Amino acid sequence: ALFVVVGDMPSFALIRIFRLFRLIRCLKVLAMARELQIMLIGFASAMRAIFWAGIMLVVVLTLWSVVAVELLHPVNQRLVERGSYADCERCQRAFASVMSSNLTFLQQLVAGDSWGLVS
Repeated sequence: ALFVVVGDMPSFALIRIFRLFRLIRCLKVLAMARELQIMLIGFASAMRAIFWAGIMLVVVLTLWSVVAVELLHPVNQRLVERGSYADCERCQRAFASVMSSNLTFLQQLVAGDSWGLVS
């Protein structure tokens, strides 16, 4: 039933080609405004730097998460056994795996959320 309805409709390829022409026309206007072009190039460069900084942040946090699982998880388990985390449901598994440790570091160091619970 759907093919019958869609089968009679004209192709949208021609409309897409007109959209491309409109985009090319906008790019020509951009080429004429030198200041705007410089700003957009600067914005693209900044976005590229922010992207690579984000990748580096994830790699560094993952490396520290591996260290935290090996060193902090046993200490954290002793604190759980003592009952130090009575009101925190996530604190006992904060450094149980690399992923949960990564989430803990991301939550506390980057977002600044729940700083006093596990730290």
